[in-house]
Amino acid sequence: MDFFPLLENLSLFDGFDAEVLSSLFRDGGARLGSYPKGQMLYLHGQVCTTLDVVVAGKVSIQSVDEEGKVFKVQILEPGDVWGATLLFSRYNHYPMTVVSEDDSAVLHLPKVLVLDLCETRVKFLSSLLELVSDRAHELSMTVTKLSAQSLRERLLAYLQNLSVIQGSNTVVLPTSKKELAERLGFARTSLSREFASLVEEGFLSYSGRRVILHISSQN
Repeated sequence: MDFFPLLENLSLFDGFDAEVLSSLFRDGGARLGSYPKGQMLYLHGQVCTTLDVVVAGKVSIQSVDEEGKVFKVQILEPGDVWGATLLFSRYNHYPMTVVSEDDSAVLHLPKVLVLDLCETRVKFLSSLLELVSDRAHELSMTVTKLSAQSLRERLLAYLQNLSVIQGSNTVVLPTSKKELAERLGFARTSLSREFASLVEEGFLSYSGRRVILHISSQN
């Protein structure tokens, strides 16, 4: 399959013609990887050495807890880029695992090629800086939103998210309540009191790590 028309439609390669795109592979070390559904592209802790662009299919960034449960943090579709915030960082290890969700094609651009494109193509540099800036803004907004939430709001949002992931109103906590309290940024005793209040008010019931979300918790 000829992927060059697909690449030409990606914002990162605005203004690149087929000949220029061919030179990325011929002279620049770019590589197009094909990955079947379920294949891991990168493991947690692996060093990031390329800027990657989804050309076809879907790719997920996910974490796996100590019990083997998977949380898909982000689904990337054609045109989406990852590695931009890691490639030039001193902390350039993948914080999560990257997995192909479908039969996917991914363009891998080595660091030296990315530097060269930034020096020679202003539009590429501008698009890349925009991607990095947008990612930083998303992270800032997430942190701000979390900081403004009460313990109840964070706990219910977390439980409802687990409900979606596990496909049931009955969920199993992947961590101890102590670890959950640390994750939510509150004391263990505060979390216990909030659980008790939610039970008393009919939002949920629980036994150990097994939590049943009642219909009122969705309102």
